[in-house]
Amino acid sequence: MKLESLGNIAQIIAGQSPPSSEYNKNGDGVPFFQGKADFGLTNPVARSWTTKTTKLAFPNDILISVRAPVGSVNINNIDACIGRGLSAIRVNKNISRDYVYQYLKVNEKRISKMGVGSTFTAINQKDLASIKIPIPENLVDQIRIAEVLTKIETLIQDRKETIELLDDFLRSTFLDMFINNPEIKKWDFTEVKNAVQKTKNAIKAGPFGSSLKKEFYVEKGYKIYGQEQVIKDDLNYGNYYINEELYKKLESCKIKEGDVLISLVGTYGKIIVVPKEFQQGIINPRLMKISFDKKVINPVYFKFFFKSEYLLRQLSKLSRGGTMDIINVGIVKEIKISIPPIKLQNKFAAIAEKAEKVKQQYKPSLKELENLFGSLSQKAFKGELDLSKLDVSAQIREIEKKVEAESGLDISLETKLTKQMQQFIKQTDDIQKRLALANNMIPKALFQQIENINKTMEPFQNLNKIPEQLALAMKSFDGIKSITSQLNQGAKEQFQTKLTWEEVNFEMVANWIKDEYSEYHFNSEILMNFLENERVTFSNYHSSEELKTNPKLIEADDIKSFVFSALIGKNQFIKLEQFFYDAVSENVQLKLRSEDYEVIKDKEKELRSGIYFKVVE
Repeated sequence: MKLESLGNIAQIIAGQSPPSSEYNKNGDGVPFFQGKADFGLTNPVARSWTTKTTKLAFPNDILISVRAPVGSVNINNIDACIGRGLSAIRVNKNISRDYVYQYLKVNEKRISKMGVGSTFTAINQKDLASIKIPIPENLVDQIRIAEVLTKIETLIQDRKETIELLDDFLRSTFLDMFINNPEIKKWDFTEVKNAVQKTKNAIKAGPFGSSLKKEFYVEKGYKIYGQEQVIKDDLNYGNYYINEELYKKLESCKIKEGDVLISLVGTYGKIIVVPKEFQQGIINPRLMKISFDKKVINPVYFKFFFKSEYLLRQLSKLSRGGTMDIINVGIVKEIKISIPPIKLQNKFAAIAEKAEKVKQQYKPSLKELENLFGSLSQKAFKGELDLSKLDVSAQIREIEKKVEAESGLDISLETKLTKQMQQFIKQTDDIQKRLALANNMIPKALFQQIENINKTMEPFQNLNKIPEQLALAMKSFDGIKSITSQLNQGAKEQFQTKLTWEEVNFEMVANWIKDEYSEYHFNSEILMNFLENERVTFSNYHSSEELKTNPKLIEADDIKSFVFSALIGKNQFIKLEQFFYDAVSENVQLKLRSEDYEVIKDKEKELRSGIYFKVVE
């Protein structure tokens, strides 16, 4: 292994911004990346485009942020213009691009310290080129190290996403059970102060500073809980304590199981429920506690209600303060909350408890994966790994086994199934609406869509317990199948074969594109030609030129939103990549359907150039 300067193993291209008058949000020209704000998890996400290219970055270039913040990296996946906030690193062919990328990513904090400047930090090209990187002499070793680190990094991200999906699932479940519930009109509303236990200190802020000075702290004893624990959603965090004598004096501020703790200053509105197992202690002045009457309010229900957008809007209006937002006990006491049936609240709390248990079991495994990544990367870049024995599969499997054994279920399957359920419910609802509008003129494509949805329902048939909302959707879908099954094949052929754009949903368009273009390139014009000639009658599509003269028309242009969502990973049915094709230099070898070639073959080379797309498997 030898140390090499980045400038010796790669070409470094400094970004240069085009005039601001050349930027646009309409997708005209090439994507324009300005800085870290355009970075995704691995690849940048286009937010702006430019018709005047200054400095071009190619696919597979490493993009590095050179202006505040300094050091963040992404891998470019499209021809794009880069601004002054970025540089492109084009690694030499005899060096692994992914190895260099992983090294820069692992050392982001160290590189960021190289930035200088008073208004904002930046790193110049000379300093960037001088970064020393330890390079294994064997290219195969570079590739193997990069592959292992990338594999662990992917697992870490998957684990984080699973935890986020559990949070999303709980938020969605809460909305369905309490916010979107049609029974909500029948529920009472009351102020928080009327739903607490009938005890003197049911609602209490922490003690005044004079009662809890730092000189009273001891190394061990009764814990002091503050905003740090609530913000981190972890009561085990922190290590400030008081002795037993002071604890007894401040008994009114002690916490117990089921108490709700709320932060009051700065990052106000953070909330946590004290679990069954916790260390005895008191709250500090930046927290308040609420002891609810559990026959009226389940603390877990209140936690989610308190975090709802509705309530946070109320708090933002009620809070006061100069540099920091502040709420107090008086404000919280007056908050009005809905009182659903306690059985419904308890049912949600049981769901939340199970999800929280799985989350807490996933967090240690996430930490283990992060530790494994840190250990291996440190050894790899010091040349201390035995590459002949570099196989982390067993270590990763041991981490996975711990989670499965502790949780008692495969939560990844449960999370995936939840998403499938939500998708099935939505699709069933969409089909019902379309059938209601069909007036016996059922589009041919709808039969295929029903058949596809029927396949997604199969896993639900064997569930021990089917959620009520899903059960209703399944019953509705059985009715849909009953109606359509009465139509024989001959009758189906008599129905219209082209839909209007208003009848189409994103899943249908995605399936059409995947069926036709999984092996071919296409641009916007080709896509529109295919859809309009073979599948859809458009009544609201407008060209880029029309949009320039009348921007309001873009509100009716769903094709652009479809394509954009597929490019940035927000379209659940399809993922697309885009690239810039220069017909003059033939920088890309296009693969077109014969009928699509007819669309563009007679155009001038400059007119054939532009943004093209391909389907990502």
